[in-house]
Amino acid sequence: MGWPLVVVIAIVIIGAVALLSAVVAGNASVAAEKAKGEYGEQYRLIAADYEALAQETRDGARAIQADLTEMREKVDSIEHMMREVG
Repeated sequence: MGWPLVVVIAIVIIGAVALLSAVVAGNASVAAEKAKGEYGEQYRLIAADYEALAQETRDGARAIQADLTEMREKVDSIEHMMREVG
């Protein structure tokens, strides 16, 4: 067995590995697309729920901020009256 035969065998093995890798990658790509199709609707529903929760959180924070502002104004008014009386 000479070195040219070893080179040919190595090239054949490398080609077989490359072909096998391409087939595996193709199957993985098909599986990924299939999973996207199956779970795409669930993802959209979760994203919509998350957006609704985020909006509710923003609205709640705005309401709390408005309440705090109102309370600060009342406290300032009471302090002002106390200074005038005292």
